[in-house]
Amino acid sequence: MIKRNRLWIVFGAATFSLALLCSGCGKKADPRYPRDSYPEKVSNLEVSINGGRTVLEWGIPGQWDRAGQVRIFRSALKVDGGDCPNCPRIYAAVEYLPLRDARSKEAGRFRYVDKNIRRGLSYSYRLVICTSSGICGEESNTAEIDIP
Repeated sequence: MIKRNRLWIVFGAATFSLALLCSGCGKKADPRYPRDSYPEKVSNLEVSINGGRTVLEWGIPGQWDRAGQVRIFRSALKVDGGDCPNCPRIYAAVEYLPLRDARSKEAGRFRYVDKNIRRGLSYSYRLVICTSSGICGEESNTAEIDIP
Protein backbone atom coordinates (compact mmCIF):
# COMPACT_ATOMS: atom_id res chain seq x y z
CA MET A 1 0.00 0.00 0.00
CA ILE A 2 2.83 2.40 0.86
CA LYS A 3 4.58 1.63 -2.42
CA ARG A 4 1.36 2.38 -4.28
CA ASN A 5 0.98 5.80 -2.59
CA ARG A 6 4.59 6.71 -3.40
CA LEU A 7 4.02 5.73 -7.01
CA TRP A 8 0.96 8.00 -7.19
CA ILE A 9 2.88 10.85 -5.58
CA VAL A 10 5.78 10.51 -8.05
CA PHE A 11 3.34 10.20 -10.96
CA GLY A 12 1.40 13.25 -9.77
CA ALA A 13 4.54 15.34 -9.33
CA ALA A 14 5.84 14.36 -12.79
CA THR A 15 2.47 15.18 -14.39
CA PHE A 16 2.33 18.54 -12.62
CA SER A 17 5.89 19.40 -13.69
CA LEU A 18 5.14 18.46 -17.28
CA ALA A 19 1.98 20.56 -17.23
CA LEU A 20 3.98 23.56 -15.99
CA LEU A 21 6.59 23.14 -18.71
CA CYS A 22 4.02 22.85 -21.48
CA SER A 23 1.82 25.72 -20.34
CA GLY A 24 4.34 28.47 -21.10
CA CYS A 25 3.05 31.58 -22.77
CA GLY A 26 4.78 31.07 -26.12
CA LYS A 27 7.92 32.40 -27.74
CA LYS A 28 9.23 35.61 -26.33
CA ALA A 29 10.57 38.37 -28.57
CA ASP A 30 14.01 39.86 -28.16
CA PRO A 31 14.07 42.51 -25.45
CA ARG A 32 13.75 46.07 -26.74
CA TYR A 33 14.01 49.46 -25.18
CA PRO A 34 10.92 51.65 -25.22
CA ARG A 35 10.73 53.57 -28.51
CA ASP A 36 10.91 56.95 -26.77
CA SER A 37 14.33 56.10 -25.33
CA TYR A 38 15.94 56.01 -28.80
CA PRO A 39 17.61 59.21 -30.05
CA GLU A 40 15.74 60.83 -32.90
CA LYS A 41 16.93 60.35 -36.48
CA VAL A 42 19.08 63.09 -38.03
CA SER A 43 17.58 64.07 -41.38
CA ASN A 44 19.55 67.23 -42.18
CA LEU A 45 23.14 65.98 -42.59
CA GLU A 46 25.10 68.21 -44.99
CA VAL A 47 28.68 67.98 -46.29
CA SER A 48 30.90 70.67 -47.78
CA ILE A 49 34.58 71.27 -48.61
CA ASN A 50 36.59 73.74 -46.57
CA GLY A 51 40.36 74.01 -47.01
CA GLY A 52 40.84 70.53 -48.43
CA ARG A 53 38.73 68.89 -45.74
CA THR A 54 35.15 67.70 -45.74
CA VAL A 55 32.96 69.31 -43.12
CA LEU A 56 29.83 67.54 -41.91
CA GLU A 57 27.12 69.62 -40.26
CA TRP A 58 23.79 68.56 -38.79
CA GLY A 59 21.17 69.38 -36.22
CA ILE A 60 19.45 66.98 -33.85
CA PRO A 61 15.68 67.22 -33.64
CA GLY A 62 14.04 67.17 -30.23
CA GLN A 63 16.02 66.69 -27.06
CA TRP A 64 19.65 66.00 -27.81
CA ASP A 65 20.60 65.86 -24.14
CA ARG A 66 19.89 62.11 -24.18
CA ALA A 67 22.49 61.66 -26.91
CA GLY A 68 25.95 60.69 -25.73
CA GLN A 69 27.88 60.12 -28.93
CA VAL A 70 27.73 60.26 -32.68
CA ARG A 71 28.98 57.43 -34.88
CA ILE A 72 30.13 58.65 -38.28
CA PHE A 73 30.30 56.28 -41.26
CA ARG A 74 31.98 56.93 -44.63
CA SER A 75 32.08 55.28 -48.03
CA ALA A 76 34.46 56.21 -50.87
CA LEU A 77 34.30 55.50 -54.62
CA LYS A 78 36.42 56.74 -57.53
CA VAL A 79 34.96 59.85 -59.14
CA ASP A 80 35.84 58.78 -62.70
CA GLY A 81 33.52 55.79 -62.46
CA GLY A 82 36.29 53.23 -62.03
CA ASP A 83 34.32 51.56 -59.29
CA CYS A 84 30.94 50.03 -59.95
CA PRO A 85 28.56 53.03 -59.94
CA ASN A 86 25.44 50.91 -59.32
CA CYS A 87 26.94 48.67 -56.66
CA PRO A 88 25.83 49.15 -53.07
CA ARG A 89 28.15 51.36 -51.04
CA ILE A 90 30.06 49.86 -48.16
CA TYR A 91 30.25 52.14 -45.14
CA ALA A 92 32.98 51.94 -42.54
CA ALA A 93 33.02 53.70 -39.19
CA VAL A 94 35.48 56.59 -39.22
CA GLU A 95 34.72 58.16 -35.86
CA TYR A 96 32.99 57.57 -32.54
CA LEU A 97 32.75 61.04 -31.14
CA PRO A 98 31.24 62.34 -27.89
CA LEU A 99 28.47 64.64 -29.02
CA ARG A 100 29.68 67.45 -26.77
CA ASP A 101 32.91 67.51 -28.84
CA ALA A 102 30.92 68.02 -32.04
CA ARG A 103 28.95 71.07 -30.89
CA SER A 104 29.09 74.01 -33.23
CA LYS A 105 29.00 77.68 -32.32
CA GLU A 106 25.49 77.82 -33.75
CA ALA A 107 22.82 76.77 -31.29
CA GLY A 108 21.55 73.26 -31.93
CA ARG A 109 24.09 72.54 -34.69
CA PHE A 110 26.90 70.00 -34.69
CA ARG A 111 30.02 69.64 -36.81
CA TYR A 112 32.72 67.13 -37.71
CA VAL A 113 35.77 67.73 -39.92
CA ASP A 114 37.13 64.76 -41.89
CA LYS A 115 40.82 65.40 -42.56
CA ASN A 116 41.49 62.00 -44.16
CA ILE A 117 40.23 62.58 -47.69
CA ARG A 118 41.92 62.12 -51.06
CA ARG A 119 41.43 63.71 -54.44
CA GLY A 120 39.59 61.76 -57.12
CA LEU A 121 37.13 60.12 -54.75
CA SER A 122 33.44 60.56 -54.11
CA TYR A 123 32.63 60.41 -50.40
CA SER A 124 29.31 59.46 -48.90
CA TYR A 125 28.56 59.99 -45.20
CA ARG A 126 25.95 58.81 -42.73
CA LEU A 127 25.77 59.11 -38.98
CA VAL A 128 23.96 57.57 -36.06
CA ILE A 129 23.22 59.25 -32.74
CA CYS A 130 23.56 57.04 -29.63
CA THR A 131 22.78 57.58 -25.98
CA SER A 132 25.51 57.36 -23.38
CA SER A 133 24.23 53.88 -22.50
CA GLY A 134 24.69 52.66 -26.09
CA ILE A 135 21.14 52.81 -27.45
CA CYS A 136 21.44 53.99 -31.06
CA GLY A 137 18.81 55.59 -33.24
CA GLU A 138 18.30 55.20 -36.98
CA GLU A 139 20.88 56.13 -39.63
CA SER A 140 20.75 59.70 -40.89
CA ASN A 141 20.17 60.80 -44.43
CA THR A 142 23.11 60.31 -46.78
CA ALA A 143 25.32 63.28 -47.70
CA GLU A 144 27.67 62.97 -50.70
CA ILE A 145 30.49 65.05 -52.11
CA ASP A 146 33.02 64.62 -54.95
CA ILE A 147 36.65 65.61 -54.42
CA PRO A 148 37.99 66.23 -57.95
